[in-house]
Amino acid sequence: MQIFAALLLLAQFWCPMHPDERSAARGKCGICGMSLVPMPPAQFASYPVDLRVTPTLAGARLRLTVTDPATRAIVRRFSIVHERPMHLFIVGDGLSYFAHEHPEPQRDGVFMLDVHLPKAGPYMAIAEFLPEGATPQTFQQLFTTGEAFGRPANPAVDGAPKIVDGMRVSLDSSQVKAGGAKPLTFRIEDPASGAPAGDLEPYLGATAHLLIVSVDLTEAIHGHPTGDGHGPPVTFAPLLPRAGRYKVWIQFQRAGRISTASFVIEPGLPATGTAHRLATALQSGSRPRARASMCVGSVSRNP
Repeated sequence: MQIFAALLLLAQFWCPMHPDERSAARGKCGICGMSLVPMPPAQFASYPVDLRVTPTLAGARLRLTVTDPATRAIVRRFSIVHERPMHLFIVGDGLSYFAHEHPEPQRDGVFMLDVHLPKAGPYMAIAEFLPEGATPQTFQQLFTTGEAFGRPANPAVDGAPKIVDGMRVSLDSSQVKAGGAKPLTFRIEDPASGAPAGDLEPYLGATAHLLIVSVDLTEAIHGHPTGDGHGPPVTFAPLLPRAGRYKVWIQFQRAGRISTASFVIEPGLPATGTAHRLATALQSGSRPRARASMCVGSVSRNP
């Protein structure tokens, strides 16, 4: 941990599309190949987000206003991360509904999105963005378009392979434990021959995107493949803050078509060591405001 902290202090350059790719000298991003740029001075303040939801005939209109924590002015300048200034995930309907959207900034600086929802009821919005000169931010908030909030969904553990758009997607979560970044590996193969997919295309600056949400909707982690990430297989290393049940979605692109597969995992606590102590502390509620995530930044959570 001390060596890792020292490396972070020495880092002067980073990739704006992959903020966790850092270096003490100019170079190329190990994930996307972009040139590393000078890092802005570290500012770990959380940027407040005001989420306004208006039900529509097809779903809802969402308006998200990001404000500066010091001046309270509307933030209008954002770095482009994974080809967009803001990424918004919406989950709901018993965790059977999933959307990965990109609200558009309006003239007044507010991000707006019209989204189709399967039915009226409670949903969770999870937004990621990077104000210029700040650190990556994650915001999540429950909202409802009709029904009151009830007991959270508790889907059964589901690690079975899925057939999605003509491809078989299988998951190996055997090494994943709470409190440590362990491999979560996906194989994308032809269901008839078993041959791995060799035609994965870059999707929003990465080979694949991963979203993990705890079934009680208190934790959300968005990540991208480790290493060169070109697969196959496609491997992530999420840091899950506590033991429990999580819904997992992976998105990838082939021939211009975006495919999504979902699973439900239930990692336990590691047996011993630092990861065990960290997971135990998080499990007991002694966790900082900034949630554990593969994106280094701050989390803003409104009640």
